[in-house]
Amino acid sequence: MAERELPRSVGKVLQKFTEVASQLAASREPVRLVCHYDADGLCSGGILARAFLRGGIPFHTTISHGLDAPLIDDLASHPYQWVVFSDLGSGSLDLVERLEGRVVILDHHKPPRESNRTVHLNCHLWGIDGAFEACASTLALMMAVAIDEANWDLAGVAVAGAIGDRQHVGGWKGFNSEVLQAAQARGHLRSQKGLGLEGETLANALAESNEPFFRGISGAPKGAAALAEEAGLSPAAALGELEEAESSALASLLVLWLLRQGTPPEFANGVMVDRYLMPGWDVDANELSAVVNACGRLQSEDLGMAVALGGHEALAQAREIRREYRARIMKGMLELQDRGLQRKGHLQYFYTDNAQMAGAFAALVMNYLFPGPLPTISLAREGDSIKVSARGNRAILARGVDLALACRRAATRAGGEGGGHSVAAGATVPLGTEVGFLDELDATVGEQLAGGRK
Repeated sequence: MAERELPRSVGKVLQKFTEVASQLAASREPVRLVCHYDADGLCSGGILARAFLRGGIPFHTTISHGLDAPLIDDLASHPYQWVVFSDLGSGSLDLVERLEGRVVILDHHKPPRESNRTVHLNCHLWGIDGAFEACASTLALMMAVAIDEANWDLAGVAVAGAIGDRQHVGGWKGFNSEVLQAAQARGHLRSQKGLGLEGETLANALAESNEPFFRGISGAPKGAAALAEEAGLSPAAALGELEEAESSALASLLVLWLLRQGTPPEFANGVMVDRYLMPGWDVDANELSAVVNACGRLQSEDLGMAVALGGHEALAQAREIRREYRARIMKGMLELQDRGLQRKGHLQYFYTDNAQMAGAFAALVMNYLFPGPLPTISLAREGDSIKVSARGNRAILARGVDLALACRRAATRAGGEGGGHSVAAGATVPLGTEVGFLDELDATVGEQLAGGRK
């Protein structure tokens, strides 16, 4: 397919990457690639690493949990002609701009300003919403394609990254949708609809489901068996052998269950999912996203990167990591279900002892366990800091809330840093300042709800 046949947004964004991709390919100078540790960060890093390998571009990869002064000092002490940040950088421009050489930021988090000292490839600067319409992985795909059009075969990894950022929920939008369209037209992806459950038997799949999380069913084998029987199905039925009509009836019952527990419709309707099959891979994009995410959250980031690069042996190991991750998520969700949340005037919050999984818990709590009109905040100690994850939903955003701005303001006043997306943001603040941070965050969200957005 010729470039003129590309969907409009894809062609427009691809042009943004053409010059820097040409310079990278022509220079043959070593590249320091720095990517985030979550599913989108690792998938974007995998796409870029694969493109560099194919293009004969030498590189050294660093996987980071965030940008701070020690990381920048380390990068500066080992100077590279090129430094490429993927899925991070836009929120830390003051730090990044201290680096010498050619610095490229490939990011979809809302930037506080433009940068004149870096090649700042952020979709927000082009009018594309990075919370819902583009992620680091779909942007990384554009860099890879700008290096060589043959890299369209990495589109499945890009979709996996977008799924990791939950950008598929409620249907693909904007730039992401056009990337998917172009990849399908080239034969690199095909979709297949089915139940978003996993397990050998129906009862097993329901009892072990943590996304969606069904109150009274997830983590409750008796409740799972009763639900299966209510649907007219045997709890021991093999999940993969259900007839289409049986799957449809079960899905309708599960959607109704989620709606009754307050889950937003866009998440409740996710009981039925589109699975994206990737020719030549041993995994679909949905499972790829899940195993890479689990590796990142359980401190096996290098394994997650290997999976994103297409490693067959790594995939088998990563599936074991994912089983452990799912078990930990279930344990944490059941504890939160029993313990409940704490509330302030304009937000609800809880503490967890796992900083790497705090964001996952916040999202699941927000969408399934304690859904409602309040943003959900999780806090976890990490060394001498408190890591904060903040999650909202479309209804909360529609009322004027921007969690990226709120977290940045509250964190700055607490002596830390914050930012992210309007619907999913985070912060890191010094240990001992978390109470003041929550007070400031609550006040800021209250101002936003009242129309005084700051």
